[in-house]
Formats: sequence, C-alpha cells, structure tokens
Amino acid sequence: MSTFPILETFSNAKSTLSSNASVFAEWLPEHIEKFARKPFLISHVLAQNALFQLPRLERLAKAIHAARIEGQAIDAQLKLRRDKPNLDALQAMSCWGAKSPIALSKERWEHELSVLFNELDDGRSTISMMLSFANQVDPEFDALMGQIIGEIAAATGLCASDVAFKGMTVIVSAPRAVTPYHNDREQNVLFQIRGVKDVYLYDQNDPFILTQSVIEAFQIGNDGATRYRAELAGREAVYRLEPGLAVHHPALAPHWVKNGDGVSVSLAVYFTTRSMDDLARIHQANSILRQLGLRPAAPDLSRGSDRLKAAFLRSLSGKRDCDRALFRGLHRLKSPARQLRGAWTLLHPQRPSAA
Repeated sequence: MSTFPILETFSNAKSTLSSNASVFAEWLPEHIEKFARKPFLISHVLAQNALFQLPRLERLAKAIHAARIEGQAIDAQLKLRRDKPNLDALQAMSCWGAKSPIALSKERWEHELSVLFNELDDGRSTISMMLSFANQVDPEFDALMGQIIGEIAAATGLCASDVAFKGMTVIVSAPRAVTPYHNDREQNVLFQIRGVKDVYLYDQNDPFILTQSVIEAFQIGNDGATRYRAELAGREAVYRLEPGLAVHHPALAPHWVKNGDGVSVSLAVYFTTRSMDDLARIHQANSILRQLGLRPAAPDLSRGSDRLKAAFLRSLSGKRDCDRALFRGLHRLKSPARQLRGAWTLLHPQRPSAA
C-alpha cells in the first residue's frame, strides 16, 4: 500500500521550510531536562507556514476522508465534533459525552466539507475537526513531521532509531470549543498556529491523579479509563498558547483544552519509543495475569519479570506498523486457553539448556 494513496504532492505550495531553517526557535537546558518528564513551553516558527492555511487544510481533510472511503487509510481519519449546547464548564471539560460526533453524507461529503471550512473562515462554525495522521496521507506533512522529530532527537539525545511509532494531527477548533479531559499514550508537542487556547495539564506521575489501575486499564485499550474528578481541581498547570508557542506533553499526562474566542489551528506531533511501548505491554501482561486470579508485580519492581512480559507481548503483537498494533498481542490472547498458555509462559520462562 502506498504511503500517500490519494493526495498528490503540492509542489507549488510555498509551505516547506528552507533547508537550514529550524522549526524550534531555541532549545534551552531546562527544556532538555524536562523533556518526557514535565511539560514546558517552547517557541516555534510554524505560525506563518502555508501548510496551515485553511484552504490547504481543506484539501488535506478531503484527501484524508477520501483515503478512508477508498479503504486506503491506515490510521488517518477525519473526526468532526460539535460541543453540546447548554453545558456548564465542568460538564464540557470532564467527558467526551459533552461533544456530538458529526457524520458526512456519502454522496455530498466534499461539498459539506467546503461549507464547514467556509464557516470556519468567517468565524461562524461550531464544529471542530481533527485531521489525524496527516503524515500518512500527505508527503509535505510527513516531511515536516520528520524534521520536527529529528530536531527533538538532536536536542534531547533521543536516538531516532528508538522511535517505535509516530504521527501528527492537525486540530481545527471552533471558537470557545473545549477538548475534554483525557490522556495519550504518546509524548507530544502541541504547536499553536492560529488563535489562542489554554491547555490544562496534570502530573502523570502523581498517583492521586493517575492511579496504576487506571494506567493499566488505559494501556489495554480502554481510552475512557482516565476520568476527571472534582477533587483534581487546582492540581493543573495552565499553559496559554498563542501563535508561535508550543507546549510539550509527557506521555500519559492528563489534560483538557479550552479554545479562545476565535478559530484555532494547532498541530500535534507525537511519538512513542520502544521502552514506552514495552512499558505498555508490561501493563497488558499484568492485566492478563490479573484476570486469571494472579497478583503480578507492578512495573519496575522486577526487571526480569518486566523484560519477560514485554518480550512475550511484543512477539505476539508483531511489527508496530499502525496505531492499534500495540494491542495486537492482547487481541490474539482473547480465548481463555490462549490466556492460560500465555500466563504459563510468563510464569515459567524456558531456560536455556546447560552446555
């Protein structure tokens, strides 16, 4: 399958950076110290990039939706949502039930998307959209993602070959739209291109905010496991994003977002490392063992056990070639018999015979 199945290369678009231009304005020692551990603000130069003008994003949205229709999209998809009316602030930010998904018609979807972008352009829209995994459809976005991750690796010492999975999502938000409380398996950088928004981030290492049981449920695929609780009020750090600013989200850090009074365009670039994926697999193995009535050790309490659990689920999952591949091993262990065999393997690893 071609990486870019639908969208032609827009060779005439003045959107790419010059060969010696950097996306990030400057990496400070404090950024490097905090990366993957704590959130921080950093400056960037993408605010005037032609890739993020609404006409260009309309073409991208149509290409992503066409790829889905043709069955040629791997992870790329277009998500449209509208905030439900008459909700108070707590209801709007605390769960995804506060948003209504919007479906495009089968016959007139191109026209409907054009109308939505026209409404965004003049500020009348109440619909927000996520253009997920744009890098899988459009070569210019793919090149930009590669440059961003390359700059992160160069600044932080991350080995590029250690990146297990990566992607980028363009987020176009209606005025005053709210993205409810949630977390992500990847670490990411959220770039503000147009408009203003406030990002409310919570400490992923605080067990009061994020318990081991919630992390385990999330890592086996329950995306709704992380829920806002009233007692979390006041524990957030708030980051005001304006064009030219970005905020780094560590993996698993819960967050919610409130858009300003105008249309917002943001770019999220995200990735996992092999060690991050293996930690997720350790939680998955623990979930399997727990379902069988066992009491497995939490991650980091037994290195040998952790290595075995990660290797077992990694071998079952195979290549990390798509977003849901992280859960492939779990799906292959659905039957009780396979779970028992898997648990036996985890508890009784085969030892090499004596020479």
